[in-house]
Amino acid sequence: MNFKTVLFDFDGTIADTNRLISESHFVVMEENFPGRFKIEEMAQFNGPSLEEIYGNLDQGRQDELVARYREVMLEKHDEMIGMFPGIKEVLENLKQAGLRLGVVSTKRSDVLKRGVSILGITDYFDTIIGSGDFSLPKPDPESLFLAMDRLDAERETSVMVGDNHHDIVAGNNAGVTSIFVGWSEKTTAFIQPYQPTKIVKDPQELEEYILSGVRV
Repeated sequence: MNFKTVLFDFDGTIADTNRLISESHFVVMEENFPGRFKIEEMAQFNGPSLEEIYGNLDQGRQDELVARYREVMLEKHDEMIGMFPGIKEVLENLKQAGLRLGVVSTKRSDVLKRGVSILGITDYFDTIIGSGDFSLPKPDPESLFLAMDRLDAERETSVMVGDNHHDIVAGNNAGVTSIFVGWSEKTTAFIQPYQPTKIVKDPQELEEYILSGVRV
């Protein structure tokens, strides 16, 4: 069966924002929990919603800490955001092949659309969904269902592409093909227990797999 709809996570999948996210979290951690974390440990905070991250650390100050993270991140955002090599070509080729493309992220919608615009890829996407558009973040499938509804997509012909277990579990929960990208900070060994439909090593393999329509 041929795929018709591809939903992408943004950070760590399309956008190379790993350093931006890690450095922003580390500033907040050092300000509020000095010495508790090392910079190398920040990768664990790339994926979950900000509310989950900071609520787990200090429930009473969740809103304050989330606001401070966003402040720090926005200061660095425009100069540090980049795109993984080969991704733009994949988007171009999938679009030319007639697939409908969407972004589904836990990033706040206005910041997400700003990042997509800075990277020059807005026109490739038929819908862009971020925090504020839905109630329950990934791994809950709500945001994926919203995207699929907007795109008149069917589960059987849809794909969720991501770099974290939240993306894979959300895809599996939504009943779509789930693809884990090998350029993630997370390792293949880490992701395997979450049972992605497919693991791809690079953007070219991602493109080939989607265009082949093969479901493993």
